[in-house]
Amino acid sequence: MPRLAVVVCSLFVGLGSVRAAAQDLPPPSVHADCSVQLPAGFDAARPTPLLVLFDADAAALAIEIARAGFIVARPASPPESLGPNAFDGLRAAFVIDQGAMHAAASGDHVAGAVPAVLRNRHQFQTLTVWGGAAAADVAAVQKLHARRVHVLGEVDGASLREHFRRLHAERRQAGAAAAVDAALDAFHEAAAKGDEARYFHLLPDDAVFLGTDASERWTGAEFRRFAMPYFERPSAWVYVPLQRHVEVADGGELAWFDEVLDNDAYGECRGSGVLVRRGGGWVLRQYNLTVPVPNELARGLSQRIRAFVDGGAKTATAVTTVILVRHAEKGGEGLDPGLVEAGERRAARLATLLRDVPLTAIYATEYRRTAATVAPTGQAHALATTTLPAHEVRPLAAALREREGETVLVCGHSNTVPAVLRALGVTSPPAIDDAEYDRLFVVTIDAEGARLLALRY
Repeated sequence: MPRLAVVVCSLFVGLGSVRAAAQDLPPPSVHADCSVQLPAGFDAARPTPLLVLFDADAAALAIEIARAGFIVARPASPPESLGPNAFDGLRAAFVIDQGAMHAAASGDHVAGAVPAVLRNRHQFQTLTVWGGAAAADVAAVQKLHARRVHVLGEVDGASLREHFRRLHAERRQAGAAAAVDAALDAFHEAAAKGDEARYFHLLPDDAVFLGTDASERWTGAEFRRFAMPYFERPSAWVYVPLQRHVEVADGGELAWFDEVLDNDAYGECRGSGVLVRRGGGWVLRQYNLTVPVPNELARGLSQRIRAFVDGGAKTATAVTTVILVRHAEKGGEGLDPGLVEAGERRAARLATLLRDVPLTAIYATEYRRTAATVAPTGQAHALATTTLPAHEVRPLAAALREREGETVLVCGHSNTVPAVLRALGVTSPPAIDDAEYDRLFVVTIDAEGARLLALRY
């Protein structure tokens, strides 16, 4: 019997127990390709904690956790197939308390859940696993800053329910800071929902917004004019708060804060600023958005910034060229099939196409089909293939950026190639259909950003 089935059986004895547990809850519904169990008394306008449970069959467990006041979403698709935008629909459908989601998985589901969380790291503040999972299984998530990861031992429904209740409460502000916390959450939520009126009510005309570029100092009114095109979209931008510190001055009329945010394009960011009480609520007087730089990278980055300022974009850095392809046609059973004859022909065609391209490195995922796709090209250029796990999109992007001025080839999958494009700075990477094996993307990167050329071969 699968591990999760053992857990579920220990929670409920017979269908009658499940019905008894669910009698005070709304029936399950479907949102964003997930089965969603809402808590009792759910109010769509009220922020509610949201937990993604990576087990499509764990309806009884979803009921138990929902009784702790959570929205519990169970993706219908297996975790391995969930791309980097898999949970955007949940964010659009609900007002998520604290802004960031929780993730949970048990036993055999952990292996697929961890890569799915990493591909969507900007969405999640915690990960909890149990049912035989070990610390080594979640080590990659533990490396992320400001994420809380828990590996539990023996559990039952009641202990899990209380665990998630306590976990969510850990980030809850107390006393006067709670209202400040709620205002900041509403600020980020308004941007995610494209709600211009609510966003600029919290950032009024006489406020100051400091952006990540040294030139970006706007009044609230100026920032509103700049941001109007973004708020014409369903979502202006999504910055998910993961950690926050709030201080309220004596008298309760002034507060200041700093927070850790994650954004799909810019990665980990830091927000800080000042709020004042006005009209019975809190509004921002200043918001300062920055991108923290690890000390190990600061010297090199400062030199690039100085070169950019002194010499302009064209002389600041050399141009890096990244060529990305999906693996060629695959065949056979199992998780790691090789190439079929058509795929072998395509791999040879790729080597011919890139014969005169000055490649300096080749990257592929750990699967046979990607290695076989780039093997003829590697032989033609006398280059060994560097293997990186398919889910490690950001480490790969970081490695590619370090190869400044070089030309490299990357072979991935239909869901990872768009994720790598996004991590390299392509704002709207094209999707790849399951039946498409001929897409070839050329990304050129310099100090002005990333540019994409989409081809077929």
